[in-house]
Amino acid sequence: METMPDAAAVAPGLAVLCGRAVRCSAGCRGATVVLRLPGGVNHSAATHPDLAALAALQEETGEGPGAEAARSGLPVWAADLVTDARWPEFRVAALERGLRACTAVPAMAEGVTTTVTLYAFRPWRLAAEALEVVRVLAEETAAGLLRDHARADAEAEAEQLRTAMASRAVIDQACGIVMHMLDCDSDQAFGVLRTLSQHANRKLSAVAARIVRVKGRGSTRELRRLLGEGC
Repeated sequence: METMPDAAAVAPGLAVLCGRAVRCSAGCRGATVVLRLPGGVNHSAATHPDLAALAALQEETGEGPGAEAARSGLPVWAADLVTDARWPEFRVAALERGLRACTAVPAMAEGVTTTVTLYAFRPWRLAAEALEVVRVLAEETAAGLLRDHARADAEAEAEQLRTAMASRAVIDQACGIVMHMLDCDSDQAFGVLRTLSQHANRKLSAVAARIVRVKGRGSTRELRRLLGEGC
């Protein structure tokens, strides 16, 4: 994609994914989602501000189950953070918030990694069946968000093209009028329009539209003067 979706565009979809992941994961009490885009741009959502802080800490330090799962492309879990000391800063922050266990599930879609991290207040490990469901949910959600963004980009580009074509048609009509009025060729007529645009500090298409609208009436003297200046 030429452009990447911004936070406002993906936030609702990521929030829905958080809720769905929690509902299909028995024993889970909250979740975060991080969508990792090319160029180091990340968008995230969480079911609780405390979990959002944990997601931000992982992005800042590069350590934690979500960060590790994103790097490896494999699920990462800690069944009990009291005894699992792999990520010191994350571990302390999670335990301070009353969290004892977590599982991070990565998914790939359209070359973009989405990581869902699920949390529990007691020692816990996500069942294999639920893990696969969460992975599929994350993959489908990310793919849908990226498709929506690509469609919006394509529609915007098409609208720009339509606008450009309409402007070109008006300019061509105005050139035809000027050519008829001044008995000049197309290059000279376009030069007259361009000079009028510069003098009036208006877009060329707006100047052309006015000439088409009035069919050049009342403009002959000014147009001849501009033509005489070498336009």
